[in-house]
Amino acid sequence: MKKAHVIPESMREIEIFGIPALFTSKEILPENVYPGMFRYELQTCEGQRPHCLADGPGGKFLGTVLTPFPIPMEGQREIGPGELSLDTGAGHYTPAEFQEKYLSPDYDPATQKERFGKES
Repeated sequence: MKKAHVIPESMREIEIFGIPALFTSKEILPENVYPGMFRYELQTCEGQRPHCLADGPGGKFLGTVLTPFPIPMEGQREIGPGELSLDTGAGHYTPAEFQEKYLSPDYDPATQKERFGKES
């Protein structure tokens, strides 16, 4: 029997292709994705450097990326220099907290953590 891969309690905030995202080195199956989030796989062809973002299996799996917005791509998209920031220093969030941070019209920057890459 295949073990279900569920979303971890909290995930690290990153930025990919200018889009804020959550990252975990764990595999999250498509059927377990938090509602309203989009799921991608961070992959490499050789070595450990992230090479591409894919919407399904293909290369060597490095982790799962969840975004509040879809990323334009057809199957996979190569990651160029400066298009992936894994060390944003923005913290760890659950998908619900992340959606509140980026999608809530009631977000108050004076009382909550700064939105990474966003002007207040």
